[in-house]
Amino acid sequence: MMTVLQFSGGKDSVACLYLLRPRWSEIVVVWINTGMAFPETLAQMEEIKGLVPHFHEVKSTQNIEMDGYPADIVPIAATALGRAMEGDKSIKFQSRYSCCAAALWRPMNEAMKALGAKVVIRGQKNADRLSSPIRSGTVFEGIEYQFPLEHWTDADVYAYLREQKVKLPENYPRMNTGLDCWNCTAYLHENVEKFAYMRERHPEKYSKVIGILDQLHHTLERELQPLIDIRTRTL
Repeated sequence: MMTVLQFSGGKDSVACLYLLRPRWSEIVVVWINTGMAFPETLAQMEEIKGLVPHFHEVKSTQNIEMDGYPADIVPIAATALGRAMEGDKSIKFQSRYSCCAAALWRPMNEAMKALGAKVVIRGQKNADRLSSPIRSGTVFEGIEYQFPLEHWTDADVYAYLREQKVKLPENYPRMNTGLDCWNCTAYLHENVEKFAYMRERHPEKYSKVIGILDQLHHTLERELQPLIDIRTRTL
């Protein structure tokens, strides 16, 4: 029975990996490479490849050129359809979830089917702000999903990794997330420290992302101004 650990390189998936160490010989570790991973993440994956018996890299592509950069608040005029309707020439933006679905979630799901996975393990926790609505033990489309860290907290994860003497990537504990796509312009609530890290370690990448965020800010201000005017006049 094919068992897969969906691995991102973040602290939770690393904790899952070491928690499953006695079963490494029977587990395939699967990572999605969107082509925009930080150099630190690429180096980390090379280490993991040399550590586990079965490592499978899935290469995917982002849909940014077609649908725009991901955003937490999407200005309608700057979406692909909005630009066509209104003739807007600003940078295109899309929902953060549609971007992740195209670059991560759908390719991962397709990889599970291609591998014939029957059990999928993730480092998902109930304490996470953003997570799948399913719970450990759920069976969907013939695959059982298991979340060994389901009832853990971030503190539990850090304590376990210290106990196991596992060295996390250098961005921890400065930030509480892994280093996924460097060109991501969404999930800003958890990426403030990531941008500060980029400014220090990857200034060229930082400049590009901040330039896009500046244009998003400008576009949102323009879109929201009528709402501000209406509220000002009717208060």
